Amino acid sequence: MRETLRHRAAACFALLIVLSFACPSKISASPTERAGFTFAVFGDNQPERTNLGQPEIFKRILADIDAANPDFVISLGDTICGSSDPDQMQAMYQDYSDTISSHLKAKLYQAVGNHDIYGSKANQRFFKSKLGDLYYSFDFQGSHFIVLDSEVVGEEGRITGEQLKWLKADLYKARAARHKFVFAHRPLFPVDGHFGSSLDVNVAERDALHKLFTASGVTGVFAGHEHLFNNEARNGIRYFITGGAGGRLFPSFFGTGDFHHYISVYVNGDKISYTLVKFDSKGTTRQDIP
Repeated sequence: MRETLRHRAAACFALLIVLSFACPSKISASPTERAGFTFAVFGDNQPERTNLGQPEIFKRILADIDAANPDFVISLGDTICGSSDPDQMQAMYQDYSDTISSHLKAKLYQAVGNHDIYGSKANQRFFKSKLGDLYYSFDFQGSHFIVLDSEVVGEEGRITGEQLKWLKADLYKARAARHKFVFAHRPLFPVDGHFGSSLDVNVAERDALHKLFTASGVTGVFAGHEHLFNNEARNGIRYFITGGAGGRLFPSFFGTGDFHHYISVYVNGDKISYTLVKFDSKGTTRQDIP
């Protein structure tokens, strides 16, 4: 009898060991659940001329992003040099698309820029056929992400009309989100060369948009358009300009910011950290953004 009980106990112990290896998900949370998530943001990678392919520095940036393995990536637009010729514009977009697919595994969310749309309704229709809605939102692990279209033909540099109505409703629906991030090509508060041609085309509308973001608890706003880096806080909102993914750099009036780069964002519960990843001929450097 004792021998039988001993055998049964040994069998049960062996079964527990097998189950512990067969069902690891029952024992520990996945890395994503345990460690939050990361996303990367870049803007303004466009070639300098229509007959040039995507810049080599942009390919370096994509390779670095890919090696970091973010959960997703957001482009702030100006992906091509820009053209009103449909064939030329579509060929440039194909080159951009091929560059992305050959260098980046993560899902890419896309905003459109002024060089993409180029004030052309035909271009606008083309990008909509490729990307779907040109303003939209999505959720990821309790955070809410809004991509705006600052290039609506006839409404360039403005978030108005149906888009503004949609934005207000979307922010209200997302009111319980832990963090809210907004992305657009043109910045609300330009710093270096695009004063009056960003989302400050109509200053009263821009200020109302900022108040909407403040009242809605927006965490951070990312834009490109100016080919540089800038970071500032206004009423508790972090505003970033990150337009350094490959286009010709702007000489910075303030002596900072004119370098190729992208931003990496890490979110873990209430904690958010921002990293500036800079590129030059000597290599790559990373620094925390305070």
